[in-house]
Order: sequence, then C-alpha cells, then structure tokens
Amino acid sequence: MSNQGNDELQAVDLDLEWVDLLMSAKQAGIAAEDIRRFLSEKALQAM
Repeated sequence: MSNQGNDELQAVDLDLEWVDLLMSAKQAGIAAEDIRRFLSEKALQAM
C-alpha cells in the first residue's frame, strides 16, 4: 500500500501551518519578509 496520499496530506497540513503563521505574524505587525529573512539566517547557521 502506498503512503503517497499521506505525504500529500502532510504537505497540505504543513502549508496550512505556514499560512496560519504568516497570517498571525501579519496581525502582530510582523512582515512576512522579516520572517523569511529570520528563517533563512537560522537555516544558514544550522549548516
């Protein structure tokens, strides 16, 4: 039995979490670009 359907559902859940995060940040007055920059910096530090 394939797990492809589960992977697709998990991707949708993850996408919805990002949308929720960005919408919450916008309501808090944080620009999406600021979040992207922060996450990019953290990703580079992790490497």
